Amino acid sequence: MRNIILSAILLVLGSMSLAGQDVIVVGGGDFKTLCEGNTIPAQEGWAVVKKNVSAAGLSPEIWCGIAKVSKKGDSYYATSAFGPVMCDDMWLLSDGLVVYNKGNRFSALCFVDGKWKQTMKGYNCRYITCGHANGASAQMLVRDKDGLFSWIDQAGKHIPGTPEHYEDAVIYRSTTDVIAVKDGGKWGAMSPDARVVVPVQYDTVFLTAPLRQWGGKWADANWLFVQQNGLWGVRGDNGTEALPTVYGDLSYWPTATDTWCYRRKGGKWGMMETSGKQVLPEEYDALSPYSFNANVSGSRRLPFAIIAGQGKGRALLNHKGKELIPYMEDTNMFELLVMFYPQKSFSVFTWNRYKLWEKGEFESAAEFEARKKDPSKAEGYVESLLPAAEKAFASAVIGPDARLILSRYDAESETFRFSVDKILQDTYTIKVPRADAALFKEDFNGMMPDALKGAKFFVRNDMLSLRSITFTTPEGKVFTFENPLAEGYTGPTLNDLDLIQ
Repeated sequence: MRNIILSAILLVLGSMSLAGQDVIVVGGGDFKTLCEGNTIPAQEGWAVVKKNVSAAGLSPEIWCGIAKVSKKGDSYYATSAFGPVMCDDMWLLSDGLVVYNKGNRFSALCFVDGKWKQTMKGYNCRYITCGHANGASAQMLVRDKDGLFSWIDQAGKHIPGTPEHYEDAVIYRSTTDVIAVKDGGKWGAMSPDARVVVPVQYDTVFLTAPLRQWGGKWADANWLFVQQNGLWGVRGDNGTEALPTVYGDLSYWPTATDTWCYRRKGGKWGMMETSGKQVLPEEYDALSPYSFNANVSGSRRLPFAIIAGQGKGRALLNHKGKELIPYMEDTNMFELLVMFYPQKSFSVFTWNRYKLWEKGEFESAAEFEARKKDPSKAEGYVESLLPAAEKAFASAVIGPDARLILSRYDAESETFRFSVDKILQDTYTIKVPRADAALFKEDFNGMMPDALKGAKFFVRNDMLSLRSITFTTPEGKVFTFENPLAEGYTGPTLNDLDLIQ
């Protein structure tokens, strides 16, 4: 009687229109009802759909099924591939493997010969944590009623060659490619198809992150920190050993998992790529990857950066060891410059303004393809943009609300120190005879607008600097500042930021 009532509900509801769907649902009334209220992804592939069905006098039932989403022309269509069935939950465990449960009894579906087929029914365990299928052949890591873990096949039988029980397992939410497992008090890692990818021999194993390498390419491996006898190393789930377990400290840049900062116990810090290429020598007191705050920088693309400490000073370096901000001992100024570096950096401004990774407005498709392949052509293209970029950069940094800040007068040297509030790193000195100092100070705010209007700027250390400025008093006296650091300046250049795509 219960099934008759539920079937009747499904058939009645099946005639209702579907709300908020991006995908056209076709099929029987029960399948349409199952899809109602679900947002089925508008992309080809498999999707699990679920629905709570209630009837008077009966407990709610969860109905689940698998939809096949296909594209025809500009539209997507979902058709029934399996189900609906009554269960507590259903989910895609991996490509070609679906699991659903009723209480602690789990059933598995494998995609075989173009159809979803039930390969295991009613396996009694606490949970199925991950798995992999290749046709009708499946491997699943299950958590038994006693809390231990073991590998079973699609029929629910223990997989030969794997331990009867693991003491513990860590399923990383950020990836389905690797699982940390513990056996005999030691940790290692396995793939979802039950292959050992990190030997079970370490005191500690944990995933760094399944993140990106340079240029927006996905890493070839998931990298794991491993510890043995108090020392750290790095291994990949592709079987490689990136760094042996000989280091006292390790850190990494979260968007470039192939680059490692390391320090041997009692030694200095260095930096190395997974390939073994030495990026920075082991001569730093501190190396720490720096993550720029995009909310502060406002930049679409941000550079890789390392804060490097030697003695009392620190510098901001790129991944090749080139200085983005030179060494300085003024801690407050350094932290301010680092925080605003992408916003104040000529290189970041130019990359973002001209979208150098895309075809330029005045560049033909053939020219764009040519510079992508030829570094010399790319360099020539960038150099052609730099004069205009420098003017645009100065205008963007200074803006309409810039102000000059005048400091106290030094009577001994007969000079005022002053700064531009939008230029964080510099202060300047202008010669003003003592006889004119009082009036210069009194007229300073009045002279400011015209002085800023005629001021000239240049790029120094990848940031804007004042080249020259002239102040004219109401009485017609003229005072000019010329920046000696601009002598011999021929034009701006771009730092090698290797910006992440």
